[in-house]
Amino acid sequence: MSEIRLVTRADDAGMHPVANRAIRDSVTHGIARNVSLMAPAPAIRNAYEFLGDLDGVVDFGLHVTLTAEWETLRWRPLSNEGALSFVRPDGTMHCTVAQLADAKPDLDAMMREVEAQYDLLTNLGFRLGYLDEHMRVGDVPGLAERLGAFARERRLIFNRGLLADGKFAPLPGWAGPKEHPGTELADHLAQTTPGTYLLVGHPATKDEEMHKIRHEGQDAGEEALSRNRQRRMFMDIEIVDYCENVGIELLRYSAV
Repeated sequence: MSEIRLVTRADDAGMHPVANRAIRDSVTHGIARNVSLMAPAPAIRNAYEFLGDLDGVVDFGLHVTLTAEWETLRWRPLSNEGALSFVRPDGTMHCTVAQLADAKPDLDAMMREVEAQYDLLTNLGFRLGYLDEHMRVGDVPGLAERLGAFARERRLIFNRGLLADGKFAPLPGWAGPKEHPGTELADHLAQTTPGTYLLVGHPATKDEEMHKIRHEGQDAGEEALSRNRQRRMFMDIEIVDYCENVGIELLRYSAV
């Protein structure tokens, strides 16, 4: 039996119906056991329709979202009070954490937005168990401490805190999937020393809708290819069989 415990997390639920469908498949046909939710993103209500019944199969998390990295897919804050301090002139969120930090955002205003995101998700019906950060937005000076306090108040497991305390570590040496995702991940795990590790992916499918979504400077379809590989990383038969056959323990945050 393996001595590897793997916290498998599918990020960006709510970004687009394509992502929501792929995340569901990554859970029901694959090894994903945690789903992180982007409350301000345009398909978050669709996410509840697709994923809400997975409560108890996965842990749901508040994926604190204060940036919107896409050129072709933009979103705005849920809150209004003070939001001008952390958005672009067009009212949408900054594309990068560096741009957000350079804007000298108001921490109180950002935390009001975090609370609005929490409230929206719980009002939709999601039972939240943990808090993590889209694009490591907690790197904005002063924000990580505020997020940690918010997580404690809401009795949410704080991903950054678990990493800092050594409860788990990012899967060492893993640079992401390439042409044969399931086989590549299985081969990598076979060479990994025992321990508890975090594996994060952003599942989507390589279809016409996802083909249009890109970062600034990306070619059309480039991100669709990457995210389809991340979906396959979670659900190719090679990785599903490997985890079952060697006894990889797939963990929800609540079991860490």
